[in-house]
Parts: sequence; structure tokens; C-alpha cells
Amino acid sequence: MTDERAFDPAAAEEYRQFLLDLLDRLETEVVPVLSEGTLSRAPAFGSAPGATGNAADQYLGFRAVTWRNLQYLRGTLHGLAAALADTATSEADNDAEISSMFNGFYPSDSVPGPDLPEAE
Repeated sequence: MTDERAFDPAAAEEYRQFLLDLLDRLETEVVPVLSEGTLSRAPAFGSAPGATGNAADQYLGFRAVTWRNLQYLRGTLHGLAAALADTATSEADNDAEISSMFNGFYPSDSVPGPDLPEAE
């Protein structure tokens, strides 16, 4: 196993495309269902004692947290894709700077974790 890591622009672009595909799926399949689809309306909780007061409040809280988390996820995916695009298009003289960001991330015996087989 070598102790040197190198930046692979092709791998970064492949991962960026993966993130963009996830983002597209999120924006075309998940967000519309929550914003204007079947999950955009609260269910009918019936007339059981406490149903409208308790269940409706819990549902509205759950929906608000879910919506906020989806928006955070969208922002994160956009940010990651943009950062990867910037990194991949950077000039060749930034390779040393990018490689230096990986310093200290090598596997070592001092870090607890699962025993992994050596790469061949």
C-alpha cells in the first residue's frame, strides 16, 4: 500500500455527477410529493378524543422538520457539486495544495476501527 494520495479529476467528476443525479431525483420525485402532492395535506385524524389537537400538532411539527431537512439536503448537494466542479477545473499548480489537504488522513494503527484487509 502506498503512502501517497493523488487527486483524481475523473473520480471527482464521477462523484459530482452522482451527486447531481441524487439532487435531480430529490427535486423531481421527493420535493413535489411534499410540496403539492399527496403528502402536502394533513391526513384526516378522525373524531377520537385528542385526535385533532394532539395528532395534528405532531404531524405539522414532523412535516416542518422533514421539509427543512430536505431543503438542507438540497443545499448540501448543490454545495458539494459546486465545490467538486471548482476543484476539478482548478489549474494544475493547485494539485500540490489539493494533495496537502489529504495529509493526516492515512490509515494507521493508532486509529480504532474495524480490521480491514490490505488492498491488493
